Amino acid sequence: MRYISIIQRFAPLLFGKTYKEKMLYNGFQDCLEKINQDGMMVLNDFTFFHNYIDHGVKSQITKQNVLYIFVHIQLLVFILLLISGLKIGIISLVFITTLILGQYLLCWVLTNIDKQNIFVHKIFEWSKIITDDLDLMNYLVLDSGDLSSISVPFNEGKYANLWLKEMSTSMDMDWENIAIELLPGDSFLVPKVRVSLGGIKKSIQDAGSYGFTDGSDSPIPNRLLKMLLLFSRKKSIRFFGDAEEKEKIDKAVKQLVTHLELLFGKRENPPIVFNEEDKEWETVVNVVDRSNTDRNNIKQSMDIFVKIMNSYTGNNRQL
Repeated sequence: MRYISIIQRFAPLLFGKTYKEKMLYNGFQDCLEKINQDGMMVLNDFTFFHNYIDHGVKSQITKQNVLYIFVHIQLLVFILLLISGLKIGIISLVFITTLILGQYLLCWVLTNIDKQNIFVHKIFEWSKIITDDLDLMNYLVLDSGDLSSISVPFNEGKYANLWLKEMSTSMDMDWENIAIELLPGDSFLVPKVRVSLGGIKKSIQDAGSYGFTDGSDSPIPNRLLKMLLLFSRKKSIRFFGDAEEKEKIDKAVKQLVTHLELLFGKRENPPIVFNEEDKEWETVVNVVDRSNTDRNNIKQSMDIFVKIMNSYTGNNRQL
């Protein structure tokens, strides 16, 4: 598939323009912005993205160019033999010429596949950098609330009414079938919460209804919500540090586990466990953060661009 894709793009990859890495990175951001602005309209015409990918591949430097040396040596020997007066029949001449041209084409395909792999790898590196920056920004924004607000205990009586109305079936669900979805709220600090049980979405509630806020007059995210958001970034979080740091983190995780069991019922296995072998906390319950529309749009744009790139280049890598 990759070989066919490369050959079909012979002209733009051979005669296209080359750009420095900074310009290619800016072009990647332009692609994401175009997807974000045009939405589903980009599916009607991929020319803009295909041109960018071809420019990116063309601009890479590969060590595979050394393959041309062997073909050049053969060509040089062939020319010297002709100059020396060696008689070669027409059929042999056509065959040797075709063979050398075929080797040139093969070398061109192999070098461009390598250049394409290099560029695809760069796209994923840039995507990881952007994703890390988005996650950091999400956490910084969340952590910028007024820490002087008064802590208010979780109102279990208020939640009991919600539990009787919508959540009672959670007792029969495995953790894998429970999803906690964080949505844009009235304040950029505090999201709304929607729970899905076995794929059935429940009504959207304030984060405070589930005990994920502190503060009386102006609710702010509490530690439980911050931990929940961290596990929305990754299903597993690996630990690095000393024993004292692990004890503090483990205490916060256990508080979240206790709270989730209070909300949805206790089971034989907890919703978050620490894998001793891999030294990481693994969450079983599904947590999805859609609380910031703008930053989520950037992530969605990256997903769409990767799908366009995979389709065009014959790759199958995913973010």
